[in-house]
Amino acid sequence: MPNTIDNYNDDQATRDALATVGSERTLHEFYGYFFGCMAAPKPALPSSCLPLLFDADKADFSSLEDADSLMADLMSLWNFISRWQPEEEPCYFPETEYAPTNAGFKQRGSDDQTMVQFFIRGLDTGSTKENDFSDDAIDAMHDLEDSASQLQKLTQQYAQKDPEAPADDPERTAALYDELEEIIADSIARVTIGLKDAKARAARKAAAADKAEKDRTRPGARDRRR
Repeated sequence: MPNTIDNYNDDQATRDALATVGSERTLHEFYGYFFGCMAAPKPALPSSCLPLLFDADKADFSSLEDADSLMADLMSLWNFISRWQPEEEPCYFPETEYAPTNAGFKQRGSDDQTMVQFFIRGLDTGSTKENDFSDDAIDAMHDLEDSASQLQKLTQQYAQKDPEAPADDPERTAALYDELEEIIADSIARVTIGLKDAKARAARKAAAADKAEKDRTRPGARDRRR
């Protein structure tokens, strides 16, 4: 069943759409970025954040049909992530199968790293400031940094080995990745929860500014500058 605006159920379809336009962006990057954008105090709309992801990319949008297909998949993913309840479950990772080879574990480490990096990039896009984080969210950000550092070491370790060779003790290594991914998923949920007060303050401020602007421009309103 294809992805729709209300139902996202096919990661591979989104990967295929990215490949069709020659994009170098990965699905892990989009997952991380969308989670970060939505956690931020000033969530960005897809229309404003997607160009940032493709700015330095080599995607070819010369085919309107291919571009529309990709945007439909990404909007489906955006809506899927927007329905996530961080108080009830950790965040989602793209469904991905990795070969139990050195190359497979290298790719898994790289994918997980970029998800963390693009989550932080999404927070930055949404104007997240240091004083927006709760104490637990700050601790969760440190956990993300520590996990990303461990993933980088693992990625570098497997990059030095024969890529096609079976990994040494693949079950143990897979369990280590599972553990790191659990920490990442839990940390993203904690950061999202820990930014809710800042998001509420930003929403109230925006609503007040909007009301003030409407009052200023309504017919018959006096110009107080006179």
